[in-house]
Amino acid sequence: MSTPLALIAQGSFVSGGVARTIELPKQPHYFVIKNRSTWGTAPTAVIQSEWFDGFGAGQAITMTEGGGSALTATAIAAGGAGFTFVNISDQTPGALVATGTAITAANPAVVTDANVPAVGNIVRMINTTGMLQIAGMDFSVTAVTPATNYTLGYLDASGFAAAATNADYRVIPAKYYTPYRRFITGISQAANAVITVSVAHNYEVGDKIRVNCPAEFGMTEINGVLGTVTAVGASTITTDINSTAFTAFAFPTSAVAATGVSFPHVVPVGEVATKLTSAIDNTAYYGMYLDTGVVGANTNVMDWMAFSRDYTV
Repeated sequence: MSTPLALIAQGSFVSGGVARTIELPKQPHYFVIKNRSTWGTAPTAVIQSEWFDGFGAGQAITMTEGGGSALTATAIAAGGAGFTFVNISDQTPGALVATGTAITAANPAVVTDANVPAVGNIVRMINTTGMLQIAGMDFSVTAVTPATNYTLGYLDASGFAAAATNADYRVIPAKYYTPYRRFITGISQAANAVITVSVAHNYEVGDKIRVNCPAEFGMTEINGVLGTVTAVGASTITTDINSTAFTAFAFPTSAVAATGVSFPHVVPVGEVATKLTSAIDNTAYYGMYLDTGVVGANTNVMDWMAFSRDYTV
């Protein structure tokens, strides 16, 4: 017996040509997006993309207009630049993916893997043979080549002694109470120390932070120091801490890490007024992540609809 679908949400947006997430009131069973700007005018452009419950991360069916009323359907495989359903309230780590074969000692580090996570995922690196100094650390995935590799955009591994010869991972759900503790991958020696973190953060100018830096990572002078955030980037936090005369921050060797180390991290200890309730603010949501294969080109007007088999919202 078939169950009819009910519309649970719909909307429009002007694409910026970059990936984005649309928040939804509940988990959908079908999601469709249409490109109002290209329908009937650009035969080589994707005019409609669809997602069905059960699709893998990054998967989609796209349709291209071939002239007249003819449509050509093309599949985007799992791990590609299609749709990914997002449930921030689910805190269960993903299954171990043990197919990675290498991590480059480069900036940024690139992981060779036939099974890539989606852009925006947080991955916990495991069994990073030859690069044990990042084993157990979480990273944001900033780019992927389907079935080939993915990029740890906030890890500069160019100073590491060797590339990794194995690279397993689990996808780690984003925590939905904020603000977050974040692992540190770099600290500059400057009048205003810039801290680079391994996963995108939500810190704001004016936040108070404490830096924890174990001795194995070099810059012991900054351990326990309190600071104020003066500027932010996607993965950087500029502070009022003067680290000019501090010892340089550096990852330990893989051999040292093999004996067991704690990761450096930054934690919030005070917040600007607009974030005072963040620690008790549940920011969980359902959403649909639209990657570059389905989000449309810059300035395109996109219409979307989400459907569910459950009529209650």
